[in-house]
Amino acid sequence: LDKKQLFVEAIRCDNNRKRSAYNNLGSALAPGETVQLCDGRILNEIQLFVEAIRCDPDDILAYFNLSLVLGAGETVRMHDGRVLNQKQVLVEAIRCNPKDSSVFYNLALALSVGETVQLHDGRVLDEKQALVEAIRCKPDNGEPWRTLGGVLAAGETVRLLDGRVLNKKQLLVEVIRCDETDGWHYIKLASVLAAGEAVKLHDGRTLNAKQ
Repeated sequence: LDKKQLFVEAIRCDNNRKRSAYNNLGSALAPGETVQLCDGRILNEIQLFVEAIRCDPDDILAYFNLSLVLGAGETVRMHDGRVLNQKQVLVEAIRCNPKDSSVFYNLALALSVGETVQLHDGRVLDEKQALVEAIRCKPDNGEPWRTLGGVLAAGETVRLLDGRVLNKKQLLVEVIRCDETDGWHYIKLASVLAAGEAVKLHDGRTLNAKQ
């Protein structure tokens, strides 16, 4: 038996492990590939993740995996009859764990400029606010900082949940704090500095564009 067939056997054998088996089997399939279960059903990766969610409606991993395989504009029908798009699937993942940075980050990437989405707690987030939430969850991950800096216009600022109000340059300083070894971050920061302008890094150094 190969890996996929072993997951199929796990689904047949163990009710307590079905959720994990569906998740793993879905992740093992290539896009467009299907697999036949022991009960005769033929499922693709999307349908396998839906099965995992049926086993545990609070499984963040299943929702996250499902969001990764849904294309823009594509929808999926859940076992309870709901029809969800990629952003709505990510909202469900946030419901399961509102402290997961990756889910908020992927939600921000899925939102168009000016588009918003409502969470289960009533909050309405746009792209920037979703990135701010991703930063709240994992402040040492440079990707949300970098992406947030990329969507800010020149002269625009954003308020973080800790109360700080940062502009594009200050966000890039945070990116460097997260990873001081990537030269591209310094190049990007230099590109937004005006002639003669300097910026202070977290290690105390004050650098201009040439430095």
